[in-house]
Amino acid sequence: MNDNLAKARDKFIEGAGRLASGMGLPRMMGQLYATLFFGDKPLSLDEMAQNLKISKGSASVNIRELQKLRAVRKVWVKGDRKDFYQVELDFEKVIIDGVIDAAKRRMEIALSIVNESESLINKARQNLDDEEERKRADLYLKRIEDLKRIYGFAEEMMKNIF
Repeated sequence: MNDNLAKARDKFIEGAGRLASGMGLPRMMGQLYATLFFGDKPLSLDEMAQNLKISKGSASVNIRELQKLRAVRKVWVKGDRKDFYQVELDFEKVIIDGVIDAAKRRMEIALSIVNESESLINKARQNLDDEEERKRADLYLKRIEDLKRIYGFAEEMMKNIF
């Protein structure tokens, strides 16, 4: 391959990794997507792992995640028993799906933290004798209630936008 073409491909693969990472996805997912994006034929896990100098296991885990995002699909290659993968070329769709998935995961983590904190505050509040401490617990609970309301709003917005 021409040196300039190879440099352009490598730059794109690295940039896709940074983009994926910035969206809350594993860097490797972006690099695998970009490897398939610049591929002129479907690639096997072995080929992708070799191209990126990663383990086949890492390629397998990340390619499955790309499949869940509908960024790649498994294809059949006549005469070969290996699994081959082809990229979804609608880049806008892939980015939007990736952003939605990353946002949903972050929102689920945030809600879990909020719920756990609310439970701990309620448990602590039952044993508080000091009026100031009860007021502090009530303040915490009110702020958590506000967070839950914002979470509900954000969840509805995501449903309506996407």
